[in-house]
Formats: sequence, C-alpha cells, structure tokens
Amino acid sequence: MNDLLPARLKTKLPPHTFDLLTKAAGLASERRWQVYLVAGYIRDCLLDLPVRDIDITIVGDALQVAEEMADLAHAELETFGQFGTATLKIAGDLDIDLVTARKESYPQPGALPVVEAGDIYHDLARRDFSINAMAVELTPTGLGQLLDPHDGIGDVQSTSIRVLHDRSFRDDPTRIFRAVKFARRLGFAIEKQTLELILQAVRDGSLYTVSMDRITRELLLILEEPHADAMLWDLDRFGVLGAIHPLLAWPYEPGKIRPGPDELLKPQERQDTYLAVMGAETGTDPDEAEKLARWLNLPAPYVKMMRDSARLAGLWSKLGENAQSNWQTYNLLRGLDLRTLQAYARIEALQADSVAWRRLMHYINTLRHVKPELKGDHLESLGAKPGPLYRDVLEELLEAKIEGRLPTRADEERFVRERLAERE
Repeated sequence: MNDLLPARLKTKLPPHTFDLLTKAAGLASERRWQVYLVAGYIRDCLLDLPVRDIDITIVGDALQVAEEMADLAHAELETFGQFGTATLKIAGDLDIDLVTARKESYPQPGALPVVEAGDIYHDLARRDFSINAMAVELTPTGLGQLLDPHDGIGDVQSTSIRVLHDRSFRDDPTRIFRAVKFARRLGFAIEKQTLELILQAVRDGSLYTVSMDRITRELLLILEEPHADAMLWDLDRFGVLGAIHPLLAWPYEPGKIRPGPDELLKPQERQDTYLAVMGAETGTDPDEAEKLARWLNLPAPYVKMMRDSARLAGLWSKLGENAQSNWQTYNLLRGLDLRTLQAYARIEALQADSVAWRRLMHYINTLRHVKPELKGDHLESLGAKPGPLYRDVLEELLEAKIEGRLPTRADEERFVRERLAERE
C-alpha cells in the first residue's frame, strides 16, 4: 500500500498547491529544516479518499515557513505564536495547517499538554491514533519518504482504530470522541485493547477531568458528521453520554433517527437536527431540555433550540389531530424557533406521521409567511384608539387571513370596518 503513496500525494492536491508545498520545503531545506505532510492527509491518501485536511509539520520554524508560503501564494495567514502554529487560507482551496514539531507531556489527567520542541518522531508520538501518526517528507533530500513508527499502515490495512499508548484516554479523554468519529467515518473498528481503554476511562471518571467546553466542542463536531447517529449510538453504549449528563442519551440504533436526505445537508443542518432530537429526548420537558443545554455551555440560540424541541415533542400528537384548521396549526407552532421547526422537518422517521409532518411543512413553507396588508395605523385612521382593541382586531384579521377568507386588501378593509363597528 505504501508503494502507492508517492503517486497519490500529487494527485490528491491541485497542482499549484503541491508546487507551493515543494517550494516551501525547498526553502526550509536551505536552513536544514525538514518539512513533512502528516496525519489525515497520509491516511486519506492510503485509503484513496478525498483529502479533508492538509497538515504540515516543520522540524524548524513553522511560522517562518508559513509566512514565506503566504508570500508565494498571496494567501491569508493566521498565526498562533504561543503554539508555534499557523493556518494558510488559499482562496478556493483547502486550508493548510502548519505546526512546529513538538513533544507533549501531561502534568495531570485531562490537562492541556506542556509543549516543548521536538523532532518528527516526538511529533508523531503525540498523535491520537496510529492511522494519524504517519508522515511523508517533502524536503528534497528525503522527498516521498514515509515514516510510520507506530504501524499506521498495518492498522489502515486491518481497518483498526488504535491508540499509541495505554495512557492516551487518561491524558486526553476527548480522544474518545475522535475514536468513535474516525471508526464510523472510515468504516473501521475500534481495536479491542483501545475499546477496553475507552470503557476504563469512562468508569474511572476521566471525562470529569476535562472542561465542559472541550467536551461540547467534540460533541458538536460529531453532530456535523454524515454518520452522527451511529457515532452517538456508540457514545451512548460506551457510557460517554450518560457520564456527561444523565439526560444526555441516544437510544436509537444507527439508521433509526437521522436527518435526510443526508447527502444534501450542510454540517450545520445536521448539527441542528441532532440537537433538536436531544432536546426532545429529555421527555418533552422544556425546562429540563434547557438545563441540559446550559450544562453543555451551548450558545443561546442552541439553548432555545433544545428548549423548543422539547415543547414541539409535547405538541406533536396535537399537530396530528383530525379536523385541525390552519389557524389551530398556526397557534400551535407560532413562537417556536424556526431552526427547531426546520430541524424537525428533516427527521426522516417523523415523516411517517404524515398528517403532523405535512402540517409542520405547511407552517414552515406557507402559514408563517401569511401577513395581512393592513397594520395598526389603518385601524387608527378608522378612529380606533390604541389599546386592547388593536390587538383583538388584528388577531382576528390574521386568523381570517390565514384561513383564506380575506384574499384581497379590500376584503381586509371590509373585515376591519365590520369588527370595529361591532365594538362601538
């Protein structure tokens, strides 16, 4: 398999991007630095998958190489000097992440690592899994040389997710989320010893050593994935979700509850849909859903989404009742967060409840857009004084409009005059 790698390195990138990388490697070699393609790029090349990331490790000064690459490509550069990392943003192309080779140590479980300069082997040893701990040299003297000190190729061939050492999940428990994500994304299996280490880390409370912000970030990234339902199922089976919060659960086998059509969805749409299901899973109690969202430190729009998801779950049976008018449907759903409603509409399993789902779609696509032409100032021009009368007549006007009884402005004016006359 590694014999195919040099040829695939070039074909996986646009020619100008590969040329940029080799030019940068040439400049680095003049300073006796080494430049390596690492991590996901190597893995995806071996699997002949589309490249998602370009990660570069520099045994030297990544910031200086990044600046030179930005000049060559006239690209935007974002630097993080305290970490020795940079991101090169090339218009219409993949971002390129550059990092100075380093070694890491963890002063205590779950802590952020202490970083110091290292060589390429130190840098590969700090990676999460063997399939992400390979490198290919780009500097001219070693161009195309594959470094695989942890047998990543063997694990690619056996389709295995394997950590590099037994302390891995204790050092960084967020790797549990990434193990599940890579396994489902690539169609791999979590290697037996690695799975035992995951379960042990959960039992030992390792997740409690990590900030909720870091946990939530990994969870939200999973919710953007095409196979997020299967990933959530695994996290629930491993006890991860329950360890985060007792109300956080995913009791659905893969394929049972998921957004669709998935291939057409944006990552944000997937994320919204799964958050809506999680909110509903709290038992149709909006207060409990809000507590869960706040426990996860979610942004305010997500808190509202999860709260309204629980409310909508409680209303769903009413939405499917027989002989329901458009106005009744409107009143059930008005005031609910639009992103929540759209998320529910993407849940394939709910489409089986054809009456409720059809009414939900009718509200999203039609009813919520219905607005009378007349406003309060028109009532005032007819002699009505601002107050409760305004509210009552405008509400009756909206109801008649939604029920289709007032197709024209003239019909609305007649309706308002009649209602005002009745109240004189």
